[in-house]
Amino acid sequence: MHSDAGPGAPLERRLPELGSEPTGDQLLELFLSYVEELGVELYPAQDEAILEVFSGNNVVLNTPTGSGKSLVALAACFKALAEGRFAFYTAPIKALVSEKFFDLCAALGPRNVGMLTGDASVNRDAPVLCCTAEILANLALRQGRDARADWVVMDEFHYYSDRDRGVAWQLPLLTLPDSRFLLMSATLGKPEFFVEELERRTGAPASPAASTAPSPSTSRAIRPSRC
Repeated sequence: MHSDAGPGAPLERRLPELGSEPTGDQLLELFLSYVEELGVELYPAQDEAILEVFSGNNVVLNTPTGSGKSLVALAACFKALAEGRFAFYTAPIKALVSEKFFDLCAALGPRNVGMLTGDASVNRDAPVLCCTAEILANLALRQGRDARADWVVMDEFHYYSDRDRGVAWQLPLLTLPDSRFLLMSATLGKPEFFVEELERRTGAPASPAASTAPSPSTSRAIRPSRC
């Protein structure tokens, strides 16, 4: 089904062969082999969130800074890529978008990852795109359910309630009913409202995943190399 030997980014090497139709369980196994290669032991909220992602469900991940949310986001991007679908990874500032772009390049391969910030455009037709929240909001507003956004990862989701910029976090939830969402924040508070809204708007299950303390073993970078 795949080969994890040879050159290339570690998760790119684990992608299924073209034309195959891997199950969620098979993709989960491939991703967990990558986690094992990193030497990371998942803590309960990470484990739960990753299982939900590979089941095709929405996830609201409310865990402290440094607790490994990026690894869950990588799982969602890997699932989309392995299934021949498209993923967006949004962040509130351009510097963070750039950082996530390089992280994902290292894990998924630079040909599979692009970046859009308004100031810069790199590989904009890639299946995995890193962008500011406003870029995705404008796209969602223009294209709605026709947007190629099968998975949407929204970092720093507590910006949802920001008086000036919150609309950029709100619009995708309102206009992308066919997408699956991973909403991530360290300070979201109670996630029940978002769980209910995601289920109502997408018609797919949504699961909260939370932790009161980070696991030291999961604070490592997700990139073993640079692209």
